[in-house]
Amino acid sequence: MRAGRIVKLLSALLLTGGLTACPEREASVPCPHPDPAFAWNQTVAITEIIPRFSGSPGAEKSASRIAETAGSLPGFRVRVDVFRDQTPEGEKTFRNVIAERPGKSEEFLVIGAHYDTKKLATVPRFAGANDSGSGVGALLAVMKAVSETKQTLPLTLKFVFFDGEEALIDYSENDGFHGSRRCVAELKRNRRLRNCRAMILLDMVGDRDLCLKLPSDTDPVLQSLVLRSARELGYGSHAASGGPLMLDDHTAFAKEGVPAVDLIDFSYGPGNLYWHTEGDTIDKISAESLGISAAIALKTIWKLMKLEP
Repeated sequence: MRAGRIVKLLSALLLTGGLTACPEREASVPCPHPDPAFAWNQTVAITEIIPRFSGSPGAEKSASRIAETAGSLPGFRVRVDVFRDQTPEGEKTFRNVIAERPGKSEEFLVIGAHYDTKKLATVPRFAGANDSGSGVGALLAVMKAVSETKQTLPLTLKFVFFDGEEALIDYSENDGFHGSRRCVAELKRNRRLRNCRAMILLDMVGDRDLCLKLPSDTDPVLQSLVLRSARELGYGSHAASGGPLMLDDHTAFAKEGVPAVDLIDFSYGPGNLYWHTEGDTIDKISAESLGISAAIALKTIWKLMKLEP
């Protein structure tokens, strides 16, 4: 991810209608609660695959492990989208893992996280526990909780584990966000992007001192749902508005007018000291923070499906 200026995104969302509140409610389906221990175990497992930067054997192993775990959860259809894309180091192979829970409608939500890590020449054993292990663990925990709900849900839920989020040099048309740009391009090609109601991204969600600061360009209705979800869960101190403008895997969706939110704590250690350094290790994150992030995401999903007010 990268903090930076995203020109006129909020205006574009509002012009295309953004996300509108709707008073109509679906029949009640209790919102399940994600298992923090499961999120922790999945984060530990993916963090032990070192290195896992895009194009490495570790990245391929990570994709296989995520697909196997997701495929073991009842109710999900899982596939791996393997594609080639140009990078500053030439053409590379990328793998998005996509797990879909069919709903009553063709309309869907995308809930995503990236699993690749930054390629650091100075830190060949870079673990990336928070960036990107935490997002993987939290997202799998959300999926496990959803799998325990037997009812058919109002919307289809599309969980995407993105490859190629990290830039080799600096973010540009051919460097970084390969997986999310591919996902949006495929949805457009299949004429399905118009059915995407919203996109929720989890990135760097495991910090022991957790505060998810929503980027200031977040769709206002979606922001309200996230913050209300946090308060209702008793996690109001762990989520806030007023975060920096952020380039991340939600950006490709937001550029196309899809209401999107990046659940991210971009203050990792004193002065962001642990980000993209050898300090990003498993001892810097906690099961509690993973569980909080997953729970906020899941309750927001329930509100988007109008299963909760």
